[in-house]
Amino acid sequence: MKKLVKTIAGLAGVWAGGSYAAVQLAYKHMFGRSSLLKYSLERKFADFDEKYPGRYVRRSVKIPEKDYQLQGYVYDLAEKRRTKGLVIFSHGIFAGHQSYTTTLLDLVDRGYVVLGYDNTGCCESPGDGVNGLPQGPLDLECVLKYVDTDPELKGMPRFLFGHSWGGYSVCAVLQFYSKVKGVVSISGFDTPLEVTSEMGVSMLGKAVKVTRPMIALENRRRFGANANLSAIEGLNSCTVPAMIMHGTGDDYVNYNGAGILHHKDEVTNPNATFVPLDYPHRNGHNDFFLSASAKEYTDQIEEWFKPLKKKYKVKNRWDLPEEEQAMVFRDVDMDRCTEINLDLMEKIDGFFMSCQG
Repeated sequence: MKKLVKTIAGLAGVWAGGSYAAVQLAYKHMFGRSSLLKYSLERKFADFDEKYPGRYVRRSVKIPEKDYQLQGYVYDLAEKRRTKGLVIFSHGIFAGHQSYTTTLLDLVDRGYVVLGYDNTGCCESPGDGVNGLPQGPLDLECVLKYVDTDPELKGMPRFLFGHSWGGYSVCAVLQFYSKVKGVVSISGFDTPLEVTSEMGVSMLGKAVKVTRPMIALENRRRFGANANLSAIEGLNSCTVPAMIMHGTGDDYVNYNGAGILHHKDEVTNPNATFVPLDYPHRNGHNDFFLSASAKEYTDQIEEWFKPLKKKYKVKNRWDLPEEEQAMVFRDVDMDRCTEINLDLMEKIDGFFMSCQG
């Protein structure tokens, strides 16, 4: 019996050690640095500045975050007018805030000042990597505290808007900071542990479930008490109005899984509303930002890349040689592929305006 116990204990130790090593390797891969793509189906601010010279202005801001500073930008119209308020935008994983430039400048055109920033380890902000999903709300708390000190921003009504990782962050941060008028969360998830496990199962199969305790351990090692910050707990910690939106066909942050909207019965905040996004052929993780015609066109562009991806044996177009990407993008009509979903933006604008009273 003692021999059996020792054998089981030994196997458990090997499993635990191997699982933990695998989780650490996965974290290094998943949460490494993110860079802005040179060739993208999203315009950058410089593109808008060239297309509409003198229409927009942006101001660089440095946001203190422990031992370094996050890079942010304040976007506004050059021709000043009374603003509806300040929208603070939190971006998704593997991206930076400029991956959403079309959306952010649409809000500027609607009368908002927008503060977009890059999280730790993303694009223009420092850091060897993202570190982990709890970093999102921690960075956002620093941004909100910075706004309290900025002479031009601190007096404005402020709203939070986030997508995916950012959709999680804008809700979870409410546990630390809730001096905001309203929150729009799109494609967000409840906790880092749930979504990381869900994505692991999606990519590698159900066997990944056995690593869940190791994922929890690694999160704890990196973030301590903040290891599994919950979006639901953030929403329930206050009465800030929040609109939770999620694509019904999202299989990245699963609509019927880790998504915040799936957990709506756990939300006690009386001012939270839930909006399933079910636009025809645009109900995934982020395609609802596009108009119907833009989605059709971007699907066509992806078809152009298929033979090249097969030739070079890569999964994503951004993994292709730069010269191959350049050849394809030479023929891309950026006006067509960035045409925005006005219905979605009007919903967001209308919600923010309803929070002003």
